[in-house]
Amino acid sequence: MFLNNVQNSTICYENNIYQNTNNHTIIRPLLINEVYNSNYFDSSYFKTSNNKLTNWLSNKNLIYLKNKNNGFILNPVITDMFNNKYYYTENGFQTNAWLGKNIAFSLTYSYIAFKPSNEVELFSDSTGFVPHFGKADISNEYTSLQNVTGSISWQVADFMNLQIGKDKSFWGDGYRSLYLSDNSNAYPFFKGTVNIWKVKYVILYSFLKERKFLDNNSSLENKYSASHILSWNIGNRLNFNMFETVIWRGKDSLGNRGFDVNYMNPIIFYRPVEFSLGSPDNVIMGIGGRLRVFKTTHLYGQFLLDEFKLSEIKAGKGWWGNKFGVQAGIKTFKLFGLKNLFALSELNIVRPFTYSHDDYFSNYGNYNQPLAHPSGANFVEGIAQIRYEKKRLAFTLMLQLLKQGRDSDSTNTGFNIYRSYNNNRNEYGNKILQGVVQNRSFIEISVSYVINPQWQLWAKIGYRKIMEKQSINSSKINSNLIFFGIYTAIGNREGLY
Repeated sequence: MFLNNVQNSTICYENNIYQNTNNHTIIRPLLINEVYNSNYFDSSYFKTSNNKLTNWLSNKNLIYLKNKNNGFILNPVITDMFNNKYYYTENGFQTNAWLGKNIAFSLTYSYIAFKPSNEVELFSDSTGFVPHFGKADISNEYTSLQNVTGSISWQVADFMNLQIGKDKSFWGDGYRSLYLSDNSNAYPFFKGTVNIWKVKYVILYSFLKERKFLDNNSSLENKYSASHILSWNIGNRLNFNMFETVIWRGKDSLGNRGFDVNYMNPIIFYRPVEFSLGSPDNVIMGIGGRLRVFKTTHLYGQFLLDEFKLSEIKAGKGWWGNKFGVQAGIKTFKLFGLKNLFALSELNIVRPFTYSHDDYFSNYGNYNQPLAHPSGANFVEGIAQIRYEKKRLAFTLMLQLLKQGRDSDSTNTGFNIYRSYNNNRNEYGNKILQGVVQNRSFIEISVSYVINPQWQLWAKIGYRKIMEKQSINSSKINSNLIFFGIYTAIGNREGLY
């Protein structure tokens, strides 16, 4: 089960997760025993029917088998979304199962076909990939692909879990994450989780892919990452977290390097020591936290550090290598004291060249897509969301404002993390939003209805307006969409429907 923000669940569900002070809300997805051994899925939140068939279709799992020690759940994946320009359809199934208290399985399969927007079509034509996914069959009429994710989980002890599979993770409390998000294609992984007292520690080894050359006809080659996150719940209100990742290419100048066993060291922040010895690999670190200021209101933030020199920061000359990002946000599940009125406000700022490296096989990306924020670097973004739920109905207003500095002529302004930071950059004079400034505004108003909370199946209708403007020629692009349909809220499909 993958849940990264309130859009993929009910406010009641999300609020219950945050109310439990033992939960480490920054680390998603939750383990299956953290979900199904709780009352988060209590269907009493929704009105039931006396008709058994109606109640089954609107409140129950499609198949739910359970005895004293074992269980199996099967639900459909059903998505058919339309607007006045394109469509998106996805159909398949999702399963969860457990054997005793220690072994759990999950598997999701879906077949996806859609007519892409101009933005998605441009990305697919240049890379051969689909946003949030990997390879696809691309024709003049539609794009199609098959998506398979899943994992096997072993609860070694009460405090330790091991997991292997192919999926995504999301490490953050916000709508976006500067650490690790669900933006790119799913990847094979091995994960170890230790949960002792108020501390949760996760080690994630990821097996990533990139094109050998940046064109859509090249073969795929391996790259790898080893990531750690430590989350500490201090009392009932404060969470402190630390993050580290190292990314390296599967082949170096001497041939096939493969997975470097030296990075299996489970201790966080050991890499800066090795970096000082001249390691060529890409190291990114971060610290963050969350503070519950009222019963249902939370402040959260992340500080992401890619590279810096204190002497260059003091000099104030805009050295290109001072690379970092900042996130600050607030979310509340009871705005103005009104039950089920959710609001979020978030600011994300990332300096030029952050997440990039000397080549894209050691940048912080996967399948030609950023592993953290989808906009890459050199941007300022503001997000605001208000959502009100009344039983099965949800009313949502979403606003996203993005200002980003793009490359001008041949100058590398540091927005594209897939461009080497050694390629035609300015050594000094770099600043946020340098280059051709592109402004993008996204406004969406929608009404949703929960058809079945266990299936995560929603019906939705709404209006979306997207406006883009560049500073260099004042060119404008306006898009107005009226959309409707049903969708299963599993993972990130942003921009596809």
